[in-house]
Amino acid sequence: MAALVSEYTLEFFTLLNARGKKELIEWCMKEGLIASSYECPNCNEQMRLNERKSVVLDGFEWRCRKKGVNAHDVCRSLRKNSWFSNIIDWFMFCREVCMNAVVNESVKIGGVNVIVEIDESKFGKMKYGKGKPVDGKWVFGGIERGTNRCFFRVVERRTKEELLCVIKEWVLPGSTIVSDCWKAYKCLSDEGFKHLEVNHSVCFKDHDTGAHTNSIEGTWSAIKRFLRNHTSHAEGMFDHYLAEYLWRRSRDHSLSDETFRDFLKAVITLYPPLGKDQQ
Repeated sequence: MAALVSEYTLEFFTLLNARGKKELIEWCMKEGLIASSYECPNCNEQMRLNERKSVVLDGFEWRCRKKGVNAHDVCRSLRKNSWFSNIIDWFMFCREVCMNAVVNESVKIGGVNVIVEIDESKFGKMKYGKGKPVDGKWVFGGIERGTNRCFFRVVERRTKEELLCVIKEWVLPGSTIVSDCWKAYKCLSDEGFKHLEVNHSVCFKDHDTGAHTNSIEGTWSAIKRFLRNHTSHAEGMFDHYLAEYLWRRSRDHSLSDETFRDFLKAVITLYPPLGKDQQ
């Protein structure tokens, strides 16, 4: 019955689980999440998939048992040298997968006649739970208006040199860049970009040019809402939480079957199963 239901759906996995661990294991092998074969470290021959329901968690294990010369009895978990063998903190490893995927999927944004909004925002702790952030990280970002393409990078300082380096890395020459009046951006017109400014101390949209940074400003609010529940856990892990948000954003925060399929592909890319012991 499971074969008649589209994969990567809750119904599919419910049916798959009901049919037993063997079919679930075979599916994981087919998808490349775990090794479909395993080499014995003693004799270098292929180990046999052995059922041991009462002994091992998965109900099956790799086993190679030989008598006589080079006698041995070697067992290996099906999770050995796969993503599943590394999971101590499930969410931490999921965020690591997101981070790797975000890096691999990153492309330059903008181009001639394309508008890119840029801005920086401080992510930090509040003193006594109120007031301005007194400690934290500066994040510099850019959004290509009209698309879902963007970049966000943690920066040490908001200097001209550091921000311009990020802009040149992620924004295509000839782009129309819209920013606030931060002094570090004053050089953009001399660096191959068309530059428009909006003075936020006066208005949120320039009356003459129509320039505004509403898209990037709205995104800062969305990111901070997303991170709000993780504040106490994000110490030293800020990049991972930001990567999770960006990965979800790139898929419109969808919980679709396609999103789940993309995540599994990202898992396999970062943790391809190895069918033998590592040296």
